[in-house]
This record gives sequence, C-alpha cells and structure tokens, in this order.
Amino acid sequence: MESHGTAVLFGFLIAAAVILLVMAAIAKSTHEPSIAQTIVQPRGYRLRRGWLWALAAVAVVAFAISLPSFPYGNAATLSGPHFAIVAMQYGFQTPQSVPSHTPIVFDVSSRDVNHGFGIYDPAGHLIAQVQAMPEYVNHLPITFARPGHYLVRCLEYCGIAHASMQGGFDVQ
Repeated sequence: MESHGTAVLFGFLIAAAVILLVMAAIAKSTHEPSIAQTIVQPRGYRLRRGWLWALAAVAVVAFAISLPSFPYGNAATLSGPHFAIVAMQYGFQTPQSVPSHTPIVFDVSSRDVNHGFGIYDPAGHLIAQVQAMPEYVNHLPITFARPGHYLVRCLEYCGIAHASMQGGFDVQ
C-alpha cells in the first residue's frame, strides 16, 4: 500500500513541476512592451462579437435539433383517458383508481399556489412529476405497468405543512 502512496506522491510532484514550468514560460513571455489599449480594444470587440454570434448560432441550431424531442405535446394529441388532478394546500384531489397498461393523461393544476405533483410507485420510487400551477393545466401522459397503490407527494415547498402534503390512487 505504501508503494501506491509513493507513486501518487511522485505523480503529483511531476504534475506540479510541469505546471510551474508552464507558468514560468508564460510569465517570461509577458515581458514584451505593452500595446496601447486603443490598438487592442477594436480587435477585442470584434473577437467578442464573433464569439457571441457563433454561440448564438450554436444555441439556435441545438434548439432546432432538440425541439422535436420535447416531451410536451398538445393536449388534444394526447391519447387515452384524462384524469383531473387538483393540488391545494395541503392535499391533492386525485381519482380513486386508474387503469394499468393503458396510456392515460393527468391534467394537473393548482387551486392556490405552485405545487409539485410527484408520483411514487409501490416500491417508493419517483416515476413521474410535473408542476401544478394556478390557472394553468399541465398534461402528464403516463402508462402504469404495475398495479398497486401509488403515492403522490408535493415536490415544491408550498407552505408550512408542505412536508405532510400527499395523496394517492390505486392502479388496477
């Protein structure tokens, strides 16, 4: 075990020496006469503007490429039965039961403040979540593979009794 520690120490010392040599070379190269800012500034602004446009182009291309993969569809195109979920301080209005092995859609909203709508499977694992907001409906498409009792917990701090805010439903 000591030989391993010695090898790590020597590796660190070698890496530190290389870094010090690089820093010394950089310091030595900066002993040239200064260039006036009026000469450097226009080039710096051109370079910065070019990087900005390049970054903007990459962001637009990345957005365009990833747009079809967004998980949020139009509510009219979501197939399956819809179940209304209403979050309120400090509980949820949920259906008593939903079908298993069938695509369904939870239409999630809030009566008062923002809440999180997190669904936990019978084993206690978080399997889906969406934001519950007042005057807005989020659509959460889901297919339950296993029957059982699923627990719903609030995932966003919504007030003093947030920690006890939960509900549930059965998947049959």
